[in-house]
Amino acid sequence: MKRACLVAMVVAACSGPAKPPVVVPPPQPPPAADYRPAPPAVAMPDQPALRLPKNFVETRANVELTIDPAADGFDGYIELHGKVTEASGRFWLHAIKLDIADASIIADATDTPIALVAKPVGADLLELDAAKPVDAGDYHFSIKFHGRYDLTNTTGAFKQVVAGAPYVFSQFEAIYARRAFPCVDEPDAKIPWQLTLRVPKDLVAVANTPVEHDVVDGAIRTVAFATTRPLPSYLVAFGVGPFEIVDAGTTKSGVPVRAITLHGRAADAAWAAQTTPRILDELEAWFGVKYPYPKLDVLSIPLTVGFGAMENAGLVTFTESLILLDPQKASLRRKASWVAVASHELAHQWFGDSVTMDWWDDIWLNEGFADWLERRIAARVMPEWHLELGVLDERRGALAADSVVSARAVRQPIATPDDILNVFDGITYEKGASVLAMFESYVGPDKFQQGIRDYVAAHADGNASVTDFVAAISRVHGSDLAPAFATFLDQAGAPELTGSLDCRGTPKLALAQHRYLPVGSPAAPDTKPWIVPVCVAYDRDGARAEACGLVSADANEVALPAKRCPRWTYANADGHGYYHLAHTADDAAKLRDEAWSQLTPIERRALFAEVSDAARQGQLALPLALSFVPRLLAAGDRFSVGDAIGFPRSLDRYVTDDVRAKYESWLRATFAPAATAAGLTPKKTDDLDAESERGDLVGEALAAHEPALVAEAVKQADHWRDLPQSTRGLVLGAAVEADAAVFARVLRDVHDEADRARRNEAYGALANVSDLAKQRQALALVIDDKLDIRETRWILFGSRTLANEAQGRQFFRDHQAAILARMPSDDTTGESVSIANLFMSCDPKLRDEAVAYVTATFGAMPGAKHDLAEDIEQNDQCIARHAVVEPMVRGWLTGVKIPKPPSSKKNK
Repeated sequence: MKRACLVAMVVAACSGPAKPPVVVPPPQPPPAADYRPAPPAVAMPDQPALRLPKNFVETRANVELTIDPAADGFDGYIELHGKVTEASGRFWLHAIKLDIADASIIADATDTPIALVAKPVGADLLELDAAKPVDAGDYHFSIKFHGRYDLTNTTGAFKQVVAGAPYVFSQFEAIYARRAFPCVDEPDAKIPWQLTLRVPKDLVAVANTPVEHDVVDGAIRTVAFATTRPLPSYLVAFGVGPFEIVDAGTTKSGVPVRAITLHGRAADAAWAAQTTPRILDELEAWFGVKYPYPKLDVLSIPLTVGFGAMENAGLVTFTESLILLDPQKASLRRKASWVAVASHELAHQWFGDSVTMDWWDDIWLNEGFADWLERRIAARVMPEWHLELGVLDERRGALAADSVVSARAVRQPIATPDDILNVFDGITYEKGASVLAMFESYVGPDKFQQGIRDYVAAHADGNASVTDFVAAISRVHGSDLAPAFATFLDQAGAPELTGSLDCRGTPKLALAQHRYLPVGSPAAPDTKPWIVPVCVAYDRDGARAEACGLVSADANEVALPAKRCPRWTYANADGHGYYHLAHTADDAAKLRDEAWSQLTPIERRALFAEVSDAARQGQLALPLALSFVPRLLAAGDRFSVGDAIGFPRSLDRYVTDDVRAKYESWLRATFAPAATAAGLTPKKTDDLDAESERGDLVGEALAAHEPALVAEAVKQADHWRDLPQSTRGLVLGAAVEADAAVFARVLRDVHDEADRARRNEAYGALANVSDLAKQRQALALVIDDKLDIRETRWILFGSRTLANEAQGRQFFRDHQAAILARMPSDDTTGESVSIANLFMSCDPKLRDEAVAYVTATFGAMPGAKHDLAEDIEQNDQCIARHAVVEPMVRGWLTGVKIPKPPSSKKNK
């Protein structure tokens, strides 16, 4: 599953050439550190605390659902086959918001039903009681039930209406299959499923597998799908509606591929149809194993909340904005986003679907792995986009998420349902991927790939744990990596390394470590020393060299073979190390001035990230960090340019009113020439770098009120709907800010705009106005019952200034009940808790009152306790950082001279 906040262009390195399928190696003993959880007991408690007892072990399921999207709900029947492991009179299944009409258990040998009394218990349990104990043996449950479509949350079986046509979709990860049918809704309950859908005869029904029977009787079409290979309940999926089907052909190995689109949108699936088979081809080559399922459909969902895509086996779902692209106006960024996210979801077909984690504490193996591999596969599919250069963004996001004391470990013990909801976060995705990238760099790409191939082949159609995964990597590496993996997976936080060069004898770099904690952090619990794979780039007698080692508290040196003492060292070769790297001012300047030409583009960006982060903590001077900006701009690639812009822009919140003119003047002087040269009109020759850089540079110049560009934006806004997608949002944002007439027109247009992409671009522009009167009009859209709050809610967060932020907070307080009543609130996909960020203002005077308010308002929501703890700690860090950085920014800007407007004889 791809989280909604992650649905963006993701980037990666391309691995080596394809290899033939591998032979499954003989079983290897696990490493010394065994992660395996103890098996659940068979005991039957009065009420299961989290996992169901194993007195019934399921083996297969037959599900029949009557799905009419025009109705309010659905009828269903399930036969759940399995073994009763000991004489039992009480059984447990998962079920929520389901009305049970009839339930019995039937002995397979005699076909004799035994009536069961079905009783909902707690939030999501179904108790099934027999009049007397049932003997051990082969049985199946027979249960009839009724459920209701969710109209707000995109969980379970949910309904959405587009242009008057209703559709029904499913989303079962993490624990939502229980909303569509009673089941054992746990990842290790992996069984074959046979699904039959009864739907109105004119509609299309799709599911995980190909259709076996399709019979129309009167007004009803009965569609029976082939039995799946073993799947956990969270990967079962279906969709019903007036879909259009786009044949995308077959892969090289013969897998049929289709795009299933909303009605009237077949043409918009052209890019998905063109690229999906190519992605599957590359994945088959990378894994050395054919795609494990008989077909692949990619299905569009109008609107998703909390996720952007889902890896259901054979039926992968994507939010509309990812998969359906305007063939004429879609931006290259949007096309790249599709390739990246589709690569992520299709990687899951092997890693997550065919091989599924034992339990939710290892969900990082699914999501972190898919994040890690998507960059490699996307770079193979579109090599000209150089997606591998974006690997650093994921690492930076992970280190940021890991920089709070309240951060959780990657393998956090799962003790409550809230723990399941909390694992779909940056620690699972970005940290999981970054740790894998670090160990890949240490082990070597070829060996690492072979270990993964061995793991996938050995556990196909089954479940596995991190113990199995690390054992496979350790085997190909030739040494036990479990202790090193454990230091990164089983404790929160990340190390900060400080290097000390010793040139007595063979030069060596000693690396001290401690847990990285930003200014303003509370005291952290003790952590074990990390065992860190470190690769050092260094000057060896005038040329670049590299040396690697496994650094720990006991063995903290990396030898740097050279005839003389290296002039420079950089202890994060390739930028893959999952750690912070401390620099002195002299070392940072030396890397900038002497080593720059010998560093790779990713290393340069990693160095700049380390220096700029240190400046934001008051550990290095701000002008030193800013001195890297011209070098990054000169690099010319979209990633370096984006970094060069991003750091100065991050200083905005530390700029006081009395020096703001100087700040904006510096921005214009630094970025406006390149922005003006790029212009607001895309060129036919634009590649992804040019398109992205135009967006970043022009966006920066517009934010700094560059007059010529603002005037051009207002002019182009007259026909904003017809603009290319790559500049439409920029134009709208600048025009509604600068021109009252454009603002009024766009405010009116959103009510009638049928295209979701354009509508959301308009919402984004309206959300970012600074004028308080305009902002009040934009905020009113959030509570407009004619609009979908799942789209308009983002207007709450679009504030430009402190006054705008305050007005947004007050608006929510004034309309709290109305907003929360319409907001999605379900567990992993719930968005209500995210509103707490609105009150994390970085203002010490508001801190205590804000904490009390968000705790009282959001604290009881599912998964909120952990999220709020992180929000509050990040706010405390922001308050402390503000006290450090604001004087530095003031000191820098005090010396900035505002250039006089250019003049000429013509103007005189």
